[in-house]
Amino acid sequence: MHMNFSADICERRFLYFLILPVLFLSCLPVTANSGNNLSTYSDTDAAGLTFGVYAHIRSTEIYKKFEPLRNYLERSLAEHGIHKRVHMKIYTTYPEAIDALANGEVDFVRYGPVSYILAKRKNQHIRLLAMESNSGEKYFNGVIAVKTGSPIQSITDLKGHRIAFGGRHSTTGRYLSQAAMVKSGLTAADFAEVVYLGRHDKVAYAVASGNYAAGAMNENTFEKYKDVKNLRSILSFACVTKPWVARKGLDAAIYDALQAVLLALKDPELLKPLNRAGLMPADDSDYDMIREAMLLTRQFDELQLTFGTYASQRPGDIVTTIRPILDVIAAGLEAEGVHASFNIRILRTHTEVIDGLSSGAIDIARLGTASYVMAKDRLSELSVVAQENSGSSRAEGVFIVRKDAPIYKLQDLHGKTLAFANEHSTEGRYYPQAILVRNGITAKDLAGFSYLGRHDKVAFAVAAGNYDAGALRSTVFESSGLGDKVRTIMRFSIPGKLWIARQGLNSDLVTQLREVFKSLEQPPELQVLGVSSFAYPPIDDFGQVRKAMALSLDFRNVP
Repeated sequence: MHMNFSADICERRFLYFLILPVLFLSCLPVTANSGNNLSTYSDTDAAGLTFGVYAHIRSTEIYKKFEPLRNYLERSLAEHGIHKRVHMKIYTTYPEAIDALANGEVDFVRYGPVSYILAKRKNQHIRLLAMESNSGEKYFNGVIAVKTGSPIQSITDLKGHRIAFGGRHSTTGRYLSQAAMVKSGLTAADFAEVVYLGRHDKVAYAVASGNYAAGAMNENTFEKYKDVKNLRSILSFACVTKPWVARKGLDAAIYDALQAVLLALKDPELLKPLNRAGLMPADDSDYDMIREAMLLTRQFDELQLTFGTYASQRPGDIVTTIRPILDVIAAGLEAEGVHASFNIRILRTHTEVIDGLSSGAIDIARLGTASYVMAKDRLSELSVVAQENSGSSRAEGVFIVRKDAPIYKLQDLHGKTLAFANEHSTEGRYYPQAILVRNGITAKDLAGFSYLGRHDKVAFAVAAGNYDAGALRSTVFESSGLGDKVRTIMRFSIPGKLWIARQGLNSDLVTQLREVFKSLEQPPELQVLGVSSFAYPPIDDFGQVRKAMALSLDFRNVP
């Protein structure tokens, strides 16, 4: 390769003299011009304030439209003594935007009403700054639109057609439009297809192109495209205007100045991106109509999911333990824009749960790893949603004896009776039997053994003196209230239980479930299970589980 070194040196010198003045200027204080005043931003204010919006249209358009308003906010705050830069952050998804506000990652935002309500659920301490004024009113309209030449005249005519909505968290593009449909007796089942396209402009284009018979959008988007894209409204519905919201803990002086600046905003040019006449005081109760619509919308597309597990302890105790966790998961799905409720089925055996996954009678199941291995051998398309994490991604099983028993180690079990839980239990059969085999103990070395089915039955049988020892899950033993009668002689670790989705369950739903499980960090509902969090993908212990299952066969099948 031939290289012209002389030209390269000349080019570098040229760039040096070009960049040097820029570097010099960049070292000077950054200023913002506000009328005849010059406000200087010090190094201590370098972080500035972050103003959050989300992209209901293209991000490039959002930036172009809001840049003059951002600049106004920066200059006007300086006039109120707040010398901070204002940085704009554009979020491309509703969940990302909601989490940013709830977690304090953004100082103030302009969001839709639903996003405000969902963020408020996550953090009660976010504060309303103002709400937008629609010519002095708190309301504007959302629209369900069709192509101008469409024979569809009302939303009841949409039955059997394909329909497009905006984002799953969109106020007009989803919640209020679906609430209007529910009031007219329509649900998702009445349509050939229901899709969420994210941005309102995408909905307008999709309807105009004929890909969908109708679509929901805000009135601004409809007015922008109705003539150029030949759209016609078949229904309009009222919506409360957008709120401006401050994060929890925003400095009081900044909050007061920002609120004053927003309420004083009257310049029509600066208000163009809002398509509003200004801003007005806001109260949380202004958004109660949205909360009511969100409840009504559940009737449009709520998923009825069945959770299944086996009776490892009293069924009533399992329901009491599991129901709060399922409620947390349902709330997490709702935060993702998915409405779901869970029914609970407690089955007698591991095999019945696997049969339920196979037939589709069970959508989500909680299985021990040995049961999962058996299920996976039968049903290759099962999906792991999450694995329980007990602090080290592993749970525990225990060997127990009565407190007064002269048994202190496994070798003392020779000639004794032993109770196991279920024949398919990871910690109530396979692992303890594998441990016994590794310690030179098999069934012939015992006076007898039995499978009692439930883990709690093992604990009570040992406490009553019906068996000399037993093997079961540690959390069941610890919650049995038998600590004054029974003690452990050995603890052993096992892989955490798995939450499994049946084959054929919607793949998007499985992905959303995984995200919800991963987001759960030590909620109190998990403590009774001895679980601190969930992991995905699961720890690959299935090879060890298979080895334990194979060794357990040697426990009984001896020469």
